[in-house]
Parts: sequence; C-alpha cells; structure tokens
Amino acid sequence: MSTSDIDLMLAEKGNPCVSIVISTHQYTKDRMQNPELIQKAILKARKQLANSAWPKEKVRQLENRFNLILERIDFIRLQEGLAIFISPNILKVYLLPFPVKEKVIVGHSFEIRDLVYYAQFLRPYYLLAVSKKKTRLFKGTGRDLQELTNDDFPRDYVEEYEYARPSLGSPSSPSLKAFEKDKSVVQETRLKSFLKSADQTLDKYLKGDALLFVAGVAEETASFEKVTQHLEKLAGKIDGNYDFDAIHPLAETAWKKMKDVVRASNEELLVRLQDEIGRKLAAVGIRHAWTAANEGKGLILLLEKDYDVMAYHYPDDRSEIFLSSPGGKTEVIVDAADDLIEIVREKGGAVVIVENGELDKFQHVALLLRYE
Repeated sequence: MSTSDIDLMLAEKGNPCVSIVISTHQYTKDRMQNPELIQKAILKARKQLANSAWPKEKVRQLENRFNLILERIDFIRLQEGLAIFISPNILKVYLLPFPVKEKVIVGHSFEIRDLVYYAQFLRPYYLLAVSKKKTRLFKGTGRDLQELTNDDFPRDYVEEYEYARPSLGSPSSPSLKAFEKDKSVVQETRLKSFLKSADQTLDKYLKGDALLFVAGVAEETASFEKVTQHLEKLAGKIDGNYDFDAIHPLAETAWKKMKDVVRASNEELLVRLQDEIGRKLAAVGIRHAWTAANEGKGLILLLEKDYDVMAYHYPDDRSEIFLSSPGGKTEVIVDAADDLIEIVREKGGAVVIVENGELDKFQHVALLLRYE
C-alpha cells in the first residue's frame, strides 16, 4: 500500500463505495474463524447496498465484484485487521497490522481513515547490520524487510593485519604488551575504515525521506555512529548480533522502532497544537475543524484513530455541520470525521492520525490552521 492508493480512493466519487473494515485472527488456533467473519461482513454490506437508493445498474455492478473478494484474500497472511474497498471501478483488499474498529459502510466515498493511519508507518527505511565480521543491508517498509544482495552488500571484513610474534620474552614483557596494544589500535582503525566505507555506500540508498536503523552489539553500533555521515537519517539502534539469518526478529523489531518514530513525531505535533491554540491558529472539535477546513484554512488535521461521529447538514450547504438535527430538511453524514479527512486532503492539507485518547481534551479532533 502507498499514498497513491489513498489518492485513488479519494478520486472515486459519484458511485456507490463500499468500505468493509473488520478484525481478523492471525494465529493458527483462531484462523478457522476468519472466512466466516469475512462472509458475515460481506453479507452485511450486500444488504446495505440492496436497501440503498443507488440505481439498480450500479448495484448489479458491485454485486459482481462481491463475488471476487474471497479469491483476493490471502488467508494465510491475515493480520489483525482487514480492509476491503469496492466500487464500480475499484476492488482493493489490504491486510492491516493493527487492531481496527469494525465498520461496514455504503456511501458516496470510501472510509479511508485506517489506510491513512497505516500509511504513516510505511515510510521507507534501510537497516544496516554491522559487526566485526560483516555488514548486511536490508530494505524495509512497514513489517516487510528484505536483505539486499548485490555488489555493495553484504560485505565481509577481512583482517589483514599480519605480524610476527616476538620470539623471546614472557607474556608480561614490555615488548609484547606494546605489540598487542599496537595490533589493537590497528584493528580498531581498520574496523572504523570498514564501517566508514559501508556508510559511504549508503549514499546511493538513503534518498528522499528514507530512514536508517543500525543493528549490532553496542560496541559496533557506537563505532558506526562515530563515522557515519547520515546521523540526520539515523532513527534508531537495534541491539544484537545479526551476522546470520535473523530477518524475522529484525523485521519485528524494526516495525516497533518505526512505530516509535511515528509516535515521537505525533507527540511533537501535540505540543505544537498547544502553542497554536494560544496563537489562535488551531480549530478544536469537529464542528470548528469542519468549518475551517471548508474555508481552506487546514494545514494539518489531527484526529484520533477510532473517533467517529454522525453529523447533519442542510442539503444546499455542507460548510457547516450539526451534531444533532437542527430541524427542517437535513442530510446525514454517517462519519463526519472521515469526511473531514477528505476535505483537508483535497484542499492540500496533511492528515495525522493519533492514538485513541491523545486528543481527549481537544474533543478528539483538532485542525492546525494556515492563517487565523
């Protein structure tokens, strides 16, 4: 999945859009329940579609697509959540590696919040495993990690220090101690040179916003930090020896580190939010954020992961919403928070999904503004 997938979803309007997000089981003991869970969600979506006001021709188009869903799902690799999106032009299935709140919605657009949340963790990164024997380079996105095998990596460290031991003298003799100290200094120098060469090779890989993690025992990662020219890209260290096949534990640890990176970034935004409120450059709460976003003021939307809210608006005016019916003829927005994501992105703003509870004192949603 990539941000281009989200853009594709946002562009699909004017057609019935079915969004199915459900929890699934990833472990063998409970996996047998997954097909039934998915079938129930699909049946629920079909019923909603059949009872909707969409033209029968469009409904039939989607019915045919429903029949293709199961063959698109990799049941062996299912994770904590599953997202399915269906329209006359789109049929997408995503495996989500985090808990989700169930939703089955037929609307005029897709419910994309879970994809926006997931995309935050999909920043590309490289992981360099260093040791006194070799360096290995891995390329990662989310939980997926692959070792690169090419002319650059892996590279072995060959100790070329040649010497002749003194033929005389005890182990404690000054000449032998001086010799061993000299050898140690040379070894350290050559190791740093080896790591520096690997670091220079990273220039061709660390492009754009790609991050770097370094893995190894403390002594070697510390040596790498002393010689690297990529400290601004270095997002974290992973302790351990990874000279041999260890891609699964590395992938899981790197995934945790990437989540730490995202959460640290989000914490900085929450601090910034406090400051911007004082400068009157933030709109707090769904109604104020909605109005400001429609005026094109939205710079960064901060939204809790599972916050959803039904809202009402007058048929000829979507610039203002109400959390209870204002009377008269109104239309319902099933999830105004998700629609707000679309508005902010369409007007050039950014969206950041934070963990549940982190925006409690801001009514679960806040919008940083371009101008007052």
